[in-house]
Amino acid sequence: MKKSDKKEFVFEKLLQLLKPKGYYLVKTGLDPTFVLKKENQIISFFFNFKDGGQISFSKILISLPIVEDIMFEIKKPNQDYSFIDEKKNFLITIQDKYTLMPEGYFSGVGYDVNNEVELSFFTNWITNYLKIEGAKFIERYSYLPNVLSEMDILEANGLNWNNKEKGILSGSLDAYFRGLIISKLCNDAYFYKKIEKMNEKFNEVGYEEWLPYYEKLKERLKSVEPIYNI
Repeated sequence: MKKSDKKEFVFEKLLQLLKPKGYYLVKTGLDPTFVLKKENQIISFFFNFKDGGQISFSKILISLPIVEDIMFEIKKPNQDYSFIDEKKNFLITIQDKYTLMPEGYFSGVGYDVNNEVELSFFTNWITNYLKIEGAKFIERYSYLPNVLSEMDILEANGLNWNNKEKGILSGSLDAYFRGLIISKLCNDAYFYKKIEKMNEKFNEVGYEEWLPYYEKLKERLKSVEPIYNI
């Protein structure tokens, strides 16, 4: 099947579902992206249609400006922020990592689509995901105290907030920045314990280039007012 035929099929099916909900599709670039902009959040997901025939799918991504405005202000080492725009490319706060992809989907590769049957199956899987698991993910984690609760569960189980398979926060070491911002916004009773733990982490050997950014974040957090009182 031609890559263009796969795109046309997937986009037509998903637009039937998502356009009435307010999503728009940005087709340009290597990662066509569906976006829903709301007052306090941006929901998105993207695809890669690969030359080898596979289609990869990001699952749900949530950008929360109340977090990401601070992240943009603080920044992180060796990051070019010129990619950010108002239409397609955003700093991501939260991502669905733990919903299992269908059998035959390989991380970093995607799902092999060589015929109409495989294309229909994968498109239907995505549609059902967006209706059920994806919708539940958006509803639950659009509320920051639920994100904080998930962070604490991960920590209690010895997992990082951005764990590859079960984590909730987006990013590498900058995920810890996001976690501290969320903790402060939620008036977390364990905020200072989290700070103490991050003090140890960012003073470890190998993290020297991150330390000035972390110190800048701590200073900025002093002026962040909680919006929840949990």
